[in-house]
Amino acid sequence: MSQYLVFQLHGPMASWGVEAPGEVRHSHELPSRSALLGLLAAALGIRRDEEERLNNFNQHYSFLLCASKNPRWARDYHTVQMPKEVRKARYFSRREELSDPELLSALISRRDYYTDAWWMIGVAITPDAPYSLEQLRDALQHPIFPLYLGRKSHPLALPLAPLLLKGAAPKVLSEAYRQYREKFKEITIPLAKLQPECWWEGEHDGLTANKILRRRDRPLSRRQWLFGERIVNQGPWLIEEAECISQE
Repeated sequence: MSQYLVFQLHGPMASWGVEAPGEVRHSHELPSRSALLGLLAAALGIRRDEEERLNNFNQHYSFLLCASKNPRWARDYHTVQMPKEVRKARYFSRREELSDPELLSALISRRDYYTDAWWMIGVAITPDAPYSLEQLRDALQHPIFPLYLGRKSHPLALPLAPLLLKGAAPKVLSEAYRQYREKFKEITIPLAKLQPECWWEGEHDGLTANKILRRRDRPLSRRQWLFGERIVNQGPWLIEEAECISQE
C-alpha cells in the first residue's frame, strides 16, 4: 500500500514560471516541479548555494497535483533590466539575458499571476530518499525558511496542513480533499471545487492517463539556472466517496 504526503497551497497571488525570457513573464496553471522541490527544500532548511545537496534531494520525490476550477488570472507591470535588442541574439534564460552589463537597459515587464487559487499536492518518495515523508511533514509544519507561491511577493494565505495517508492515489486524494473540506467548514470558508482531472509523475495505483504533457521545469542546476524536460500524466481522479484508508 502506497504512502503519500498531501498538503495544500493557497494564497492571494501565485505564479508558476514557464520559459519566458523577454518582456512577458507568463505563469502556468499548475505549480512547477522546481517550485515544489524548492518549497520542500526551504522548509527543511536546505540553502540555495548547497548545489550537491539540492541535486541529491531533487532526485527522490514525485508529485501529484490537483487544481481548483476556473482560477482567476491577473497581470501587473514591473520595471526590469533587459538586454538591448541585438540582431540574431537569442536568450534562453534570465541568466543569459543579464550576462553582458553593457547591453542592459530598462523596460516594462508584464507579469502573469493566478489569484485566490487552491492546489492540493501529493508527494511520493523513493526508498533511498534523504528525507522521509514524516520529516517532510514536520518541516512543512515548522519551516526553517519562509515559504511562498512561486515568487517572494506571494505569501501563503493558509497553513499547508500536511497529511500522511496510505492507499491508492485516487482514494488518498479524495480522503485528503474530504478532510480539507471539513477544516474549511470550521473557519466558515467554502473550499474551492477541484477539476475532475489531476496531473502526476510516474505510475500510481488507480490513476490512468488520458493525456501526456511535457514541461521543462525539472531542476538540473541551481547555480547555472538549468532545467530539463519531464513527462506529466493527466487523467481523472475524483471519486464521490473516499473509502476508508489508513492514516498516520
